[in-house]
Amino acid sequence: MPVSRGRKPKKNKQAARAQKAQPLESAALPAWMRESIENVLDGAGVLLKAESPRELEQATASLLGAELHRALQGENGGLDFDLFFEAVVLAASNAEPRQELWLLLQGMSSISPPGFESFVRSGVSRLRKALRSEILPDWPQLASKNKVTGDVWEIQDVYGTRLGVLATFGYPGGAAPTVYLFEIDISWIPRLGGGAVYDSLDQAVEAWRQRFGEQAAPVPVTDPRRLEGLVNRSLDIIGDESRATLDNWYRAERRYLDLDTALKNRGLRLPPSSHYLDFDTAVMTGPFNAWHLETFGNEPDDLVVEDLAAEWMEGIVPATWFAVSPDRLEHIGALIGDWPDDTVRPAAQALLPKWVRWLGERSGLPSPLVEAMVTQTTK
Repeated sequence: MPVSRGRKPKKNKQAARAQKAQPLESAALPAWMRESIENVLDGAGVLLKAESPRELEQATASLLGAELHRALQGENGGLDFDLFFEAVVLAASNAEPRQELWLLLQGMSSISPPGFESFVRSGVSRLRKALRSEILPDWPQLASKNKVTGDVWEIQDVYGTRLGVLATFGYPGGAAPTVYLFEIDISWIPRLGGGAVYDSLDQAVEAWRQRFGEQAAPVPVTDPRRLEGLVNRSLDIIGDESRATLDNWYRAERRYLDLDTALKNRGLRLPPSSHYLDFDTAVMTGPFNAWHLETFGNEPDDLVVEDLAAEWMEGIVPATWFAVSPDRLEHIGALIGDWPDDTVRPAAQALLPKWVRWLGERSGLPSPLVEAMVTQTTK
């Protein structure tokens, strides 16, 4: 059931991964994982169709993402996606040598999460030696050398609760650069919504507009603090992740770290991860009370407004506190509905339509969008 969103410090995943990368007993793995490993190894033949590092990376990400999605859709325990990544590397390294398994490990090296890089490279080297008699192409070795090469842009949907971060990447040897689009849902606790690789900025922007509105326009990032939603995205498994999210489960983190390094080299630093534990509700209650007084001739109950503002502000990116969207309303409605059955909960539910109208007008949203959200709060 929905609960209020007190944030916990994030675990140091890189340190945890460094402690892994040790021999695994197949029998000790969850059943879904053993089946998925077989599916990945059996399906690796699709990688033989790849003709470039980008195609290999995409095919590998999709091959693994399909199994993560299958596992999430079933009634499975032990959903440790890091362990799955490690187990696939070990299985491919120890299987009967085949060119497609060498390609699989090359592709996995291009999306390898931090802490696994040398582990994957060891598997690549092992298979390369085992396939010594075969003539293998040189280009797959470029897959893991994808680096940020250009500028960074941000783009948002009309509500301001979907963030797109676009960064130019490229491979050595003069290969054409590509644009990776991080899609972050910032309507609640920032979450990875997906990701994709495009040939150009225009192509990436067009794809975004088709999903989130024709008016969206990219803005060059000159202040890294604008990317707070990207920094604080959650990669914890919730259970409703889309296939697009799971296709990018490993790759998005790898690309994020590459982006972080590139920005530091340019003298720009991403903001530190924040858990939003300390905030002043007066930032929102004051302006809302003033609007309510001007609009309706009276002020609402202070306790109700205080509780509503606290629930609204907790856990979301501070720069979006005054943003309102259907997705954000869905979250807040579920959270308020889970409050204890006292006088505050129904009063907050009754006040929510006015809160939405205030935020919609303040944000300059088109009237039809505002009215639709007001209606949403009364259902």
